[in-house]
Amino acid sequence: MFARLTIACALAAVACAFTPSAAHAVSPGSGRWYWPVGTENFQGWDGYWVYRASNHSWHMAQDMPAPVGHDVYAVGDGTILESGADHGYGGVLVVLHKTAEGKYFKAVYGHIWRGSHTAVGDKVTAGQVIGRVNECRHVHFGIHPGKAYPPDNNPYRGHTYIKSKTYGWVDPVKYLRANPRILDYAAPALPVVASVETMDTATVLGVADGEVYWTIGADDAKATFARSLADDGETRELGADSALPSLDATRFVPAVAANSFTLADRLPLLTLKASSSSPLWGHAVTFSGTLKNAVGAVFVGATLVLETSPDGLSWSKVGSAKTGLAGAYSVGYVPAKRISVRVRFVAPETYLPAESRPTTVAPRPAIAAPVVPSTVREERRFTVVGTVTPHHTAGPSPIMLHVQRRVSGTWRDYPLVTTTYRDSGSASLYRGSPTLPEGTWRIRAEAPRDDLHAGKNSAWTGFKVR
Repeated sequence: MFARLTIACALAAVACAFTPSAAHAVSPGSGRWYWPVGTENFQGWDGYWVYRASNHSWHMAQDMPAPVGHDVYAVGDGTILESGADHGYGGVLVVLHKTAEGKYFKAVYGHIWRGSHTAVGDKVTAGQVIGRVNECRHVHFGIHPGKAYPPDNNPYRGHTYIKSKTYGWVDPVKYLRANPRILDYAAPALPVVASVETMDTATVLGVADGEVYWTIGADDAKATFARSLADDGETRELGADSALPSLDATRFVPAVAANSFTLADRLPLLTLKASSSSPLWGHAVTFSGTLKNAVGAVFVGATLVLETSPDGLSWSKVGSAKTGLAGAYSVGYVPAKRISVRVRFVAPETYLPAESRPTTVAPRPAIAAPVVPSTVREERRFTVVGTVTPHHTAGPSPIMLHVQRRVSGTWRDYPLVTTTYRDSGSASLYRGSPTLPEGTWRIRAEAPRDDLHAGKNSAWTGFKVR
């Protein structure tokens, strides 16, 4: 059976006032989404890109059948962007939702009687009843990824007359199944990184410097062997008086058979990359990377903690993120000064904790160009002022004035001018008082001694001395 709109159905707009329930009346389905009519069985009704000969169009949504008055559920948490009484649906909502990996998408719920708390800007929760099915006996459910509206600026579009034009709309069922609402933690199987053949049953001692050590036999007949973890490593026997290095018996898990053993690696590999090592002060840096095991298998839904340290010794939590389906994560942080950043993972089971290599970020002060009179008197002291953000930057007077004079068509440096520095509460005011001879000049502010922030120069300000 395929749904077909009729004029009576499209124009249905019967008032239906009720208060939506926040209770989850149904259980979530694929991807942990609450499907609009509570089921993923659409009984053969029109899906995405079905051709409709009646009006020569292609359907850009999934029709989900249900009796008149059946509850309509929000698929996930979200914010109502559009709430209309008609638009060809009799009643329709457009809600902005977000996947577990942080992808935004707009969902259209059409052919519904809207609830009493479904105005633009209202928040909805996953599984909340946001309306009821109207006389059309189905919900038209469409998805447009992203926050931006479609290029035709029509957030309600349900079909297209041009097969090559999707306007950015996608198959809603495939989208929800491929982009979960909630990611449960899932660790890959421990990877086998070494397989060693032995003359007899071995007692694995541990690993050090890329070599595995084991013994065979007991008491006076005991022999100790070593072999590189590399695939082409050769086995060597250690002399009775050979001292063993400090062995790691925790990271590698042995599985011993009669004439062989394998080693599985418990240490995850956690990477970290910063979008900028010297952002403008007050701007966020995005830290991203992946969490995988030794053979590249990914961790899904793993919680990572973003930590900072001023000295690399004591660390404080400043954020967190979860890995997605590809083992990737992303988290933002606004640094206020030069600081070390790392990401840490504590495995719930099986795997060992892991830390990324620390990286350093240092924000650039926002130094305003100096304010100077357009013309000043020669050999007379004049005042140069400007602001710098953040306030309380390092040093008693971190701002210097770089002065240049125009001579024979080129700019030539003049001695740097020191400034005094005063905090204004939200920024800081620098002030200098140079004395200059006649000529054409320009001046800018610099922070050469600020070791807590990346260096930055202001723009040049030109002026004349007469």
